[in-house]
Amino acid sequence: MSLMELKEQAATLSANERFQLAAFLAELDEQTEIEFRETIDRRMKVMDAGKKVAMDKFESEHARRLSQGN
Repeated sequence: MSLMELKEQAATLSANERFQLAAFLAELDEQTEIEFRETIDRRMKVMDAGKKVAMDKFESEHARRLSQGN
């Protein structure tokens, strides 16, 4: 289903249904934010444990992988 179709269907909802839909979408956003923060926390702990990469090494590895199609 396209975004346009979703918008068209949302426009036909009652006020209560739109409220419930908005609450559902907000909950999805909150869950995504929680997952993002958990990922960042895990990565920061790895870095705090000393597993860091200097920017020049990162850039060269990134360029190498791009050239290989990875």
